[in-house]
Amino acid sequence: MLKTGIDIVCSNIIKIVDIEEIFFGIEEEGVPYILKFLEEEKIDKEFYVNGRFEIGIGINSDGEIFLNQKKYTKEYILKENIGSSKKRLRVFGQNAARVLKGLPLKKV
Repeated sequence: MLKTGIDIVCSNIIKIVDIEEIFFGIEEEGVPYILKFLEEEKIDKEFYVNGRFEIGIGINSDGEIFLNQKKYTKEYILKENIGSSKKRLRVFGQNAARVLKGLPLKKV
């Protein structure tokens, strides 16, 4: 059983090919993740921070991507959009993993 990782909750309108760079970035940092699709347009913070792990990524049907964690009181830690470059999406995934590991964030 996984003890730490990232919950990713995504609107079922989003195609995996549009967000796979995020997964690649997380994997490069050696962090596991769990992907779940919901029939929701807007993925509220509660959906992705109350999962199995303490940190989560929510991806709305409009392509907005948010990183957050349970104890963080603001709207999000990091934000990106699926229309961003592959490099930006990969760095978003890397930075999500780095937040979990307590490491400094990478710049795009």
